Amino acid sequence: MDGTFDREALETLGWRGGDGNAAYLDKTLRHRGIELSLDDRVSARDIFQLFLYALAASILTYLPFLVLAVLFGLASGSGEAFVAFYTIGSIASIVVFWFVLLGIKTPEPISEWRVLLDGRTEQADSVYSKIAGTLMVRGIPLRLDRRRIRTGLGRRQVSNRLVLTDGPYTAYISVFTYGSSLYLGWMMWRSRRGAALIWQFATDLVMGILGRGDTELIMLRTEQPRAMREAVHAACREGLVVAIDQTPVPVEYGFPHGLPPIEGDGSGVHGAGPDLPPQTFPTQAFPVQPPAHTPPPPVRPPSFGDPQQP
Repeated sequence: MDGTFDREALETLGWRGGDGNAAYLDKTLRHRGIELSLDDRVSARDIFQLFLYALAASILTYLPFLVLAVLFGLASGSGEAFVAFYTIGSIASIVVFWFVLLGIKTPEPISEWRVLLDGRTEQADSVYSKIAGTLMVRGIPLRLDRRRIRTGLGRRQVSNRLVLTDGPYTAYISVFTYGSSLYLGWMMWRSRRGAALIWQFATDLVMGILGRGDTELIMLRTEQPRAMREAVHAACREGLVVAIDQTPVPVEYGFPHGLPPIEGDGSGVHGAGPDLPPQTFPTQAFPVQPPAHTPPPPVRPPSFGDPQQP
């Protein structure tokens, strides 16, 4: 009875044995704590760290001018050279401070997923095309850039990449061969400049003081990147199924105009090399048969008693 109950429970949950998609969806039925990696609020510690970066860059810019001011001041015996270099150094350090404070980009890791499949190197182009085509067919509202980067001297040492961007969020999908294995994975990052961090910190602070810093509104800002992450992961799982089942996918499915050029090859314009040969894809067309040839009727040997021809 216990075994029967277990089977019925699994069927209720939609479990289908080795189906990876079913296993993934079954795990999403569990509730868990709120994930804070996508929370875009800025803490006072982040602002202080940003201030230290800008201050360090300002000091490093000011020190050479200070040394020159002292040397030229001692050599000339007058204070004009010292004042000139001191003034230039002060202005340059102030400009560098604000440039770094407002313009520096701070990368923030969000999450990642990867898998290494042995004996699936021939499926690299199919997986790459499947993922790119899936993202296009589903109409994901993301900017999609396609890149293929030369990583070595071998013909197969090419990293196939898809870069998806939505505001400050960027996801990198990588498909490449590693020895006799195929690597498939993605990473998601958030990158914001110092001006955006300061503005977000000031906005949240003012909204909190005014009593408008509602938690629901703060978490609503994370819904788009959450959907972006799930869309990227779903497309990569489609590519994973192609690699496991060794299903051929035509290059035209994900790249109607052919694979993007290889960067870093050195044999083309701006470092773009020739494309890898597209993978052939079996079609359902039937071969054309030649017209049937009707053989002549066989000559029947004469039998005894038949009339003789003259």
